[in-house]
Amino acid sequence: MLKRSKELEEISAALDKVLSGEKIEPATVLVDSLFGKIYHQIERIADTFTYREEALTRERDAIKELVSDIAHELRTPLTNIETYVQLLKDTDLTTEQQEYLRAIMDTEQSIQFLTESFIKMARLEIQLIQITKDSCDIENTILKSVLQVKKKAEAKNITIALEIEKNDILHDKDWLGEVIVNLLDNSIKYSDSNAVIQIKAMDNNMFSEILIEDWGRGILPGEENLIFKRFYRGKNTKDTQGYGIGLYLSNKIIHLHDGFMKVKRKNKGIDISIYLPNNKN
Repeated sequence: MLKRSKELEEISAALDKVLSGEKIEPATVLVDSLFGKIYHQIERIADTFTYREEALTRERDAIKELVSDIAHELRTPLTNIETYVQLLKDTDLTTEQQEYLRAIMDTEQSIQFLTESFIKMARLEIQLIQITKDSCDIENTILKSVLQVKKKAEAKNITIALEIEKNDILHDKDWLGEVIVNLLDNSIKYSDSNAVIQIKAMDNNMFSEILIEDWGRGILPGEENLIFKRFYRGKNTKDTQGYGIGLYLSNKIIHLHDGFMKVKRKNKGIDISIYLPNNKN
């Protein structure tokens, strides 16, 4: 009975090592015994896990290299197009030629945006992007994001009002900043001229919340969760250029922050909240 108990303890210890990814010691018992058979089976499971882990690492490295190559191959011709467009802008063109040039510029910007977005999506989905969280003042991150969309807001005479509680939150300034820019960009795009967009940053016991509130087109009933799907575009936005990528990327980035996003539709406009774990937790 004592021997059986000891064997079970060894099996339990070996399984713990397999589950934690540690190497187990080779069996020193005969396979003919029940304990020996079980232990050898555990060894085979451990070898299978190790092989699969190595295969996944090789596959991840290969995808990483492929994404890098694609990015390089696409960015080079796009840079060339941008250079040629700038050269053409400095020449005397007829009115018709200027219209063609503007069309080329718009197309180039769209391709540039899609290329960068696809690369980000690929990196996020195979977890090549690492979120580096530091305890930083959320006000600075929000203000930098507002500055990035300032020209777009001014072009429509849109006011961005801030109501921010000074608070240090664990976050990646660059990636969270990109999320806020995406949300503000949507609010500006789907709001009327002379509108107001409200940004609030609040703190509670469990989460820190960043709320972006607008009174634009909003979404239809039932679209609250659909808008975070890749390439999904709300039925109210079909007549406005967009690709259904921004909210998908934003949601992914917030999940990597161990947070979540919540949307609330209104009779006019939409509220989107970002919830991040409070530093106190």
